[in-house]
Amino acid sequence: MKRKTLLLLSSFAFLIIGLPNLQSYPTGAPSDGRTGSPGDGGKTCATSGCHNVTASSVTGILSSNIPVEGYTPGASYTITASIDGNGNKGLCVSPQKTDGTLMGTLTAGAGNQLIGGKYITHTSPKTTDPGVFTFTWVAPASGSGAVDFYGAFANNRTMVRKVVYTVNEKLSSGINERYLLSDLNLFPNPIVNGDKLHVAFELKQASDLKISLMDITGKEIIVFKQSHLNAASFNESYSLPELGSGIYFVRIEGANNLVLNRKLLIQKN
Repeated sequence: MKRKTLLLLSSFAFLIIGLPNLQSYPTGAPSDGRTGSPGDGGKTCATSGCHNVTASSVTGILSSNIPVEGYTPGASYTITASIDGNGNKGLCVSPQKTDGTLMGTLTAGAGNQLIGGKYITHTSPKTTDPGVFTFTWVAPASGSGAVDFYGAFANNRTMVRKVVYTVNEKLSSGINERYLLSDLNLFPNPIVNGDKLHVAFELKQASDLKISLMDITGKEIIVFKQSHLNAASFNESYSLPELGSGIYFVRIEGANNLVLNRKLLIQKN
């Protein structure tokens, strides 16, 4: 009897050793990224060993509130991933150049997190159908052009899909900046411990202008200036309201649908 028991235990141990090396990442993808992008070496969550399947290329899943005409540089947008099907659903998404350089700024939403400095992934799997994740993306600087969001999505243990979601830059933003306003400068940036904000630019044509401060969700916090200005050099300083540390945006709106957003960092020691 003892010999039979030992044989059974030995066989069971051999079976375990012989199984594929399956790993599990229920609290998010590995920090080196699994988006399927060229910059990530094409790796997806299937490559990690967790799902042990081949990822299929599909369309859909990712969407946003970016207008059809394209993103405005420096503006904040909501990106949504909607993963259908039964089972535990997870994701890994990143807007990148083909060399892996992050395009824009990412802020995690409920149920997800930022890892490795440039990847949005789940904190725990979604079990609803569909499983919906949202996060915030701040568009990169003017002249960045089209941006590809690479994403890999686990529908369950045996299904992984990958998507490339492309958004274009709104061309008029660069045209308006070139012909109406140039040399925009915010300083200091970051602002530390309540320093005044200095805004400087060259206004090339007379225009009604509005200069305001927005939070990362696009909510207006304060209007610094709203008036008609003649073509001239502009340089003014403004006191800021009591704000927490984080990312904010100075928005300048003017004639011919000019909308410029520039990122401002505020730090409190």
